[in-house]
Amino acid sequence: MESMHVSLILIGISVLYPGTGSLHKLDQPVLLGPSVATEGSVVEFYCEIPGKPATLSVLYELYLETNQSKVIGEHTSNSEEIAIFPLVITTQHDGRLICKASGHNNTDIESSFSVGLDLKVIIPVEGARIISHPSSNDIWEGQTLTLQCTKTKGTYVSYQWFRNEKPVEMAYDRTDDTLIIHKLSARNTGQYMCVASNQYNDTAIFNSSDGLFVQVKEYVSKPEISVDVVKLKDGGFKAVISCRSEKGTPLNTFSLLNNTDVIATETSDRTSVLFSVPVELNRYMGHVRCNASNEGNWVLSEPADLTVESVEGAVTVTPVTYMRRDFQVVGLDLRCKVERGTFPFYRWFLNNSRLEGQGGFYAVVLPDNSGLSLSVGRDSAGLYHCEASDRLDNSTSIRSPRILINKEGRRYSGKYLLIKQRRKMEIAVKQEDEEEEEEEEEDYLEMLEGYEEDVVLADRMSDSAAEDEGESVDETLLYEGAVSKSTDILEEFNL
Repeated sequence: MESMHVSLILIGISVLYPGTGSLHKLDQPVLLGPSVATEGSVVEFYCEIPGKPATLSVLYELYLETNQSKVIGEHTSNSEEIAIFPLVITTQHDGRLICKASGHNNTDIESSFSVGLDLKVIIPVEGARIISHPSSNDIWEGQTLTLQCTKTKGTYVSYQWFRNEKPVEMAYDRTDDTLIIHKLSARNTGQYMCVASNQYNDTAIFNSSDGLFVQVKEYVSKPEISVDVVKLKDGGFKAVISCRSEKGTPLNTFSLLNNTDVIATETSDRTSVLFSVPVELNRYMGHVRCNASNEGNWVLSEPADLTVESVEGAVTVTPVTYMRRDFQVVGLDLRCKVERGTFPFYRWFLNNSRLEGQGGFYAVVLPDNSGLSLSVGRDSAGLYHCEASDRLDNSTSIRSPRILINKEGRRYSGKYLLIKQRRKMEIAVKQEDEEEEEEEEEDYLEMLEGYEEDVVLADRMSDSAAEDEGESVDETLLYEGAVSKSTDILEEFNL
């Protein structure tokens, strides 16, 4: 008689007909328990096969998926009770837990396994600390800095970085506990701190590191060199040479070089030094440079001329006018320049009275007093000139030609100005008493003749300058107006 195969399905267990040689297989167990626990806490996990027959004896085992050979919990169920696994939590329990169900002392029943349950074992974070690579005491611009936030305890920790008590928001390279800053510069200097934190049951646990001060050292920059000359009590002169760098972390070493020869060297905790060198006026003294160095880095300044020339040659005054839209002159700028001289100093005069600082209608400008700004009006009318002298020794000076400026500021060449004024005066003389007007005219012409030599000299200088520049320009611009001692005469003749 042909044998028959019959399958009998029971709740909680699958049974094959006896005599077939096949194993019975348990249904999949269900593992329950917390997903988060703190180290040292006692928690319970539960495992059962829903609908398991009360007569079926099942062995439940609890283990980590990563180490299936080590059972961390065991329970035998001879009835319908649920398997319970009480555990004192350690870091070894961190990971995915699996519940295995098998027949108790019954090899004919095939084992089954639950779905994994992930357990996080939380250890409150402690002992946060920053480690710097390289050392925070030896960091130079351009290097790469790695800051690592270490801890003595803590699991599932997140990190936040602060600089000078503000969150670090720059696009630095970051990993879980590391901050990497490439191409360091001075702006990266500051107090760094990391905050390590983790969380359990919606309660955050924070631990802050001590602050780590990072000083990004700067290589000394290219120095600027400047030369000043002072007169000594014995009548000699010395050059005071300033070497100044914009940046540079001390110690900085500055050297003064004449060509390739080292004249002097000084190491300083500042970014500038002064050197003194004796000089002789009007003698070629060569050129000097500053060399600055720190931490193996060195940079050289541009050369500076040590030759000092005395003030010599002609002194000229160049005017620049400022006009409104109606072409009315409202202001003038005068510039005084001497032909030669390393350290010239200028003084301005109106009708032979010196102008200093700032007045109602004028301002002496520029460090060497070479500029004079005027507002055009009655008070500013008169004869102007400047004098140039050595700043080192003003015992002698060179005077410029005088320039005549009127209250309207109209432009005329020097020759045209004299002719025009004389003609106006001749007409006025004919209209007034001949004797009185002749005396006034003679006085005025005598005054103008006294300045004519200056006017002609100015014309020649202007023509010479124009030839040098290759441009066609007017003669030196003279401005029609009144001299202080002849103001009444000019007003009477409506000049």
